[in-house]
Amino acid sequence: MITPQKTGSPAHPSRGQAGESVRGFFENSPHDYAMPNPRFIYVTGTDTSVGKTVFTALFCHHLKADGENVGVMKPFCSGGREDAELLAGSVAFEGNLDEINPTHFDAPVAPLVAMREAGQTHDLKTTVAGIRCAAEGREIFVVEGAGGLLSPLGEGFDSLELLREIGAETILVAPDRVGVVNQILLNLRELERSGCVPLAVVLMGQEPSDPSCDTNACLLREKAQVRLFELPFLGEKPVSMPHLKKSYEISKKTLAAIGVRT
Repeated sequence: MITPQKTGSPAHPSRGQAGESVRGFFENSPHDYAMPNPRFIYVTGTDTSVGKTVFTALFCHHLKADGENVGVMKPFCSGGREDAELLAGSVAFEGNLDEINPTHFDAPVAPLVAMREAGQTHDLKTTVAGIRCAAEGREIFVVEGAGGLLSPLGEGFDSLELLREIGAETILVAPDRVGVVNQILLNLRELERSGCVPLAVVLMGQEPSDPSCDTNACLLREKAQVRLFELPFLGEKPVSMPHLKKSYEISKKTLAAIGVRT
């Protein structure tokens, strides 16, 4: 079982930023209890469609199976809500899907573009407040970004700024294919510039594979001081029912190692 974070995360929002049920609890409680900060883990990727949702679903499923009080959110979805539905299924979530994915658009474009086309505005402060409110009472809260690390999510912010603001540990997901070494090194450089040391980098197996798959992991370990993990190709729709259980059995040892702090 993963030990929840004790220090380093920013405090929760004030009562005025929390949901009505949270405010009601504190206002009616005879004691001023301080709820512990959750451990925030942010899953980002080198690009869109690189396996972020597959990894996030497997990781959250593992945490739940390991007895953790885990929550998950994908604040922004573009091009449908299949990703949010897969995340909900991974933790057997039976509530309103808006709790996992509060903002969604049909257009398969960057969330910022979709927002502007829909006449909406979402800023960093409001997004962070929503995440923190949803994370109340959780030991671990996993947030999946949309697109890559620098893909615009809302007015004036991207995944990098969002993960920094919530004080999250970062997992970088990338496809194991030609060109990935450059993509990962660029992302790691950007994270380093922002003072973020990733918890892990995860290479997702591809089918068909290409010759670079024989050397990508070795070269990355040579070029970057980072915890690098590999997950095999798990087939089509590996985290949809009924394939989730099989995919998890194949991956659970690696998933357990990924979540451990060093």
